[in-house]
Amino acid sequence: MGNVFGPVPSRRLGNSLGINLTPLKTCNYSCIYCQLGKTTNFTNERKEYIPTKSIIEELSYAIKNSNIPIDYITFVGDGEPTLHSGISDIIKWIRETYQNKYKIAVVTNGFLFYLEEVRKELMNVDLVLPSIDAPDEKKYKLINRPIMNVDYNEIVNGLKIFAKNFKGKIWVEIMLIKDINDSKEDIEKIAEIIKSINPIPEKVFIDVPVRPPVEKWVKIPDQKSLVYALKVIPNSSSIAFREEGEFDISRYKNSIEAILDITEKHPLRLGQAMKIISEFNEDKKEVLDKLKEKLNIVSYDNEKYLEIIK
Repeated sequence: MGNVFGPVPSRRLGNSLGINLTPLKTCNYSCIYCQLGKTTNFTNERKEYIPTKSIIEELSYAIKNSNIPIDYITFVGDGEPTLHSGISDIIKWIRETYQNKYKIAVVTNGFLFYLEEVRKELMNVDLVLPSIDAPDEKKYKLINRPIMNVDYNEIVNGLKIFAKNFKGKIWVEIMLIKDINDSKEDIEKIAEIIKSINPIPEKVFIDVPVRPPVEKWVKIPDQKSLVYALKVIPNSSSIAFREEGEFDISRYKNSIEAILDITEKHPLRLGQAMKIISEFNEDKKEVLDKLKEKLNIVSYDNEKYLEIIK
C-alpha cells in the first residue's frame, strides 16, 4: 500500500481518497511554497511511473475497505499527476466500475494543459483544481520555477481552451505569498487572468502557506492582502486555515506505518500524529522515539509539524 491513501480531510474536498501516481517529488514545477520539499525528480516526461494495474488494484481495495465515507476520489500526491501516462485509463476504470457513485477530482499545477492530449484525458472527471499563482511571466518563473521555458500565456491559454469544452467544474487555487504576489497590482492582474477564463471558474480558493514551505523565506501575507484578494478576485473564498477531520488509518498495521505514509503525502501536525497513536492504543513516547530516525519536528506559524528527513 502507499499509492492510494486516506480518505484524508481536505479543506476543499471533504473526505478525499487520494491517488498518488508518481514517485516522491516527481514534478515539472519546483514551487517555492511546496509542502513536500524540493523537487528531486524534475521532469516533464509523461510515462507510466507506477504500473496502472497496481494503482487500480490498490484503489479497489481502498474503496472496499474504507471506514470513512468518500466525498472525492482525488488524483493528487507526491508530484504532478498528469505526468502519468495512464491517468485516463484509471479515470475510465473508476467510471466503468462505480458509475457515478464517486466524484473524481484532479489537483494539478496546470502546466500540461498546453498539451491537447492532457486536456482530452481530463474531460471525464467531475472537478479539476489547477493553480494560478502568478500575475505575469516574471513572477511565474519566480514562484513555480517550471522545468521548461514555456510562455506563461501558453499555460493560461491551455486552461482557457480546456474550460470551454469541459462539462465538469473548475476550482482554481491561488497561493498568496508575502512580498511576492500579494501587492494590489499583482492581485489585480491575477483577477484579470481569472476573469479571462470562460466560463469563469465556479470557485477560486485563496490559500496561504499554512504548512512549512520548502523555501524558508516564504511567508504568510498580511491579512489586508487576503482581504483585498477576496474583494477583487471573482468567486473567491479563503482556505487560509488548517484542515480538520479524521484520517482513515484502518489499512495500517500500526501508528508508525500510518504516520510515515500520511506525512509523505500530507504533512501532519504533531497533534494529529498524537491522535493517530492514541487510536492504535500505543505508547506515544515510544512511537515518537522510533520516528526520530525518519521524521523531524519543525515549528512553523505557531504550530509543530512532522517532516520527513530528506
